[in-house]
Amino acid sequence: TRVKASQVKLDSFRQCSYPQSPALVFSIISAATILMAQIIINVATGCFCCIRRTAEPHLTKAFCFYIILWITFIIGTGLLLAGAALNDRHDEVIVKNGGYYCYVIKPGVFATGAVLAAVSSIFGVFYYQTLKEKGTSNVEIPNQGGIVRAQPQFQIQNSGFVNEDAYKL
Repeated sequence: TRVKASQVKLDSFRQCSYPQSPALVFSIISAATILMAQIIINVATGCFCCIRRTAEPHLTKAFCFYIILWITFIIGTGLLLAGAALNDRHDEVIVKNGGYYCYVIKPGVFATGAVLAAVSSIFGVFYYQTLKEKGTSNVEIPNQGGIVRAQPQFQIQNSGFVNEDAYKL
């Protein structure tokens, strides 16, 4: 949805005329969505700096996912917002080598931002799963009292209740 060079017209007053493009709205919505995902991931996992420091390997892996999550989030959101801002430039003429040109955003800026936003979400899920996994420990599970599932613990007594549908003919 970016504005292409073939769509931009240079009028007689040397003003660039750009067509309407939904790229600005889509970029802002995408950036807001990935920001909400980032907030949800951070609220669900809690603050990484507040976790008790132990030498468990899953915490090291979670920290790597956390760093990659933030790097991809910042770069992806930055590309989406910068692409939206640069795509929305109007009426600016660039004079280069004696010619007049209108600025258009390079292909791939929005796509790269979207891919990095998706990668950020994926690493957010990896971070959550890794952080919430239980470490392998040799702690014995306490006895649950011998209660077997799917069988009543107490004998069912007949209360004499009969469903009303039993009397219909």
